[in-house]
Amino acid sequence: MLEERVVIMMSLSNAADGFCSTIAWNCADKALFGDCPLDTGDEVQVVSSFFGNVIVRVHGRCLAITKDTAERIKMCQPDAQ
Repeated sequence: MLEERVVIMMSLSNAADGFCSTIAWNCADKALFGDCPLDTGDEVQVVSSFFGNVIVRVHGRCLAITKDTAERIKMCQPDAQ
């Protein structure tokens, strides 16, 4: 029998400093990220979060993401991974 798994997601704009998780879904415009796009399944660590704007570390680089873009990027809740 197949086990059903429920994935609980939250917006990256709601993440607190130090939050580390996996991108569950990204509907943000990838052209905004230049040569370091965020893809589903990438591990992301929030370096700083201020009123929904976030600075994240991914692929060994830091990216600043505006609140509007961060709201479109969904992360797995830590206990859902």
